[in-house]
Amino acid sequence: MSIRRYIKKCEEFRICAARGDRAGLVLLENTEETGKSLYTIQAEGSGRFSSIFNSDYIEGNANGANFGCMKPYAGKHLIFESYEPFLQYGFNALSPNQDWDGELVKESFDGDDRSWLICFKGNPIINGKELKIMDYAKLENKFYDVNLNNAIVGVFKKLW
Repeated sequence: MSIRRYIKKCEEFRICAARGDRAGLVLLENTEETGKSLYTIQAEGSGRFSSIFNSDYIEGNANGANFGCMKPYAGKHLIFESYEPFLQYGFNALSPNQDWDGELVKESFDGDDRSWLICFKGNPIINGKELKIMDYAKLENKFYDVNLNNAIVGVFKKLW
């Protein structure tokens, strides 16, 4: 299999995914893709991201450091090296001039109508509804009761 890639265009953003079946795989992304990549989410496995010819990098690990801000790499060619089989997602703006804040959900929270919720792994229960992987929803100005059930869920707020 090596690496499989997927892209899902949503109303105000894109989600990309890459799945690899072993350690030592290398994934390259050109500036056309990385100029819109804002966050990376490591749902399975581990590896590291960097811009090409740069010694600084972001490590992603599904058992801990699974959320990384990609904004410092905007407009640069990127490289990812897998340490083991992996599944990672990217949260992408529709255009390079959009900006978003993002974070992983850790507990119940108050939503706002400029934000979106995305399920990246597992089956969390939010406001009594069980979600599946890649379910997403525009939030409202209300309270969201969250039972994560070991899931990975992100909230992304459009800044402009």
